[in-house]
Amino acid sequence: MHELTDEWLKKTNEGFSKNDIPHQQRPWLAWGEWAKLTGRPIAMNDEDTKRIFYWFEKNTKAGSQQIGPMYTGAYYYDSCFWPIVVPVIYGIVTVNARDSLKTMPSNIANQLWTNRDKLIEYVSVWADCFDYAYGFDDLQKISTYGKFAQELLNSGNQQLNATVALLLERSPNSKSTESARMSTEIFLKAFLASKVELSEKDAKNKIRHDLERVLNRCLAVDANSELKAVIPNLKLFPGIEDRYKGTDKIPKKLWCAYAIAQFVGATVVRSLSGRDVRKTIRID
Repeated sequence: MHELTDEWLKKTNEGFSKNDIPHQQRPWLAWGEWAKLTGRPIAMNDEDTKRIFYWFEKNTKAGSQQIGPMYTGAYYYDSCFWPIVVPVIYGIVTVNARDSLKTMPSNIANQLWTNRDKLIEYVSVWADCFDYAYGFDDLQKISTYGKFAQELLNSGNQQLNATVALLLERSPNSKSTESARMSTEIFLKAFLASKVELSEKDAKNKIRHDLERVLNRCLAVDANSELKAVIPNLKLFPGIEDRYKGTDKIPKKLWCAYAIAQFVGATVVRSLSGRDVRKTIRID
């Protein structure tokens, strides 16, 4: 019979420290180690499990055991950018899109929910964020695509997250249009690289930074792709040379650029992961 002691927890944590294990991973690894040592499965509601997590909460970096959102997107409403928080969920649950607007006061949320056109727009963006978050996570775990396609997906994800971060600053940063443009370009190239043989050399020398060219290549591969919806909107992006300029843009233009990037990212991820929450959405 094994007894869970502070001495065992301390010694286990010292081993994690020597192996440079991040603090947020330590209670989970300790839980697994304890289950292995005792030779029995240990449920999350088991007293030993609770003690392990409590000990690490008290003896590791504050806040490191908190589980953050799966993804954070953005929505522009009432002259403000609001974070769309996609939570970490397990199993089959009913999700309310309104709950993702965690920082929006109830009176403003009520206005949004009674404006049918804006509500449909919001739910569409929310669905893009939701499918993107979980679809991208799927692709990270079980990707069957080549190295270049995976690198492009990761790079596109970094640019998209940068776009959101810039929009959610106290004053929305106009640089977000540049990262939104790069995110769009990279995800379109990721689509090509996952569907056909696209080398890094061809992406750099033949397609370059031409959004229209890469989109046409994508539609040549799949003429029915939803990516065709962005054809009239590509002109909203600044030219690649704008990265050397410090021009300010109104929030609505920042919103349009981000919405395109989020849609493209979600569309590419949907095509590769098969996820599509839109089939289950109900708007009352």
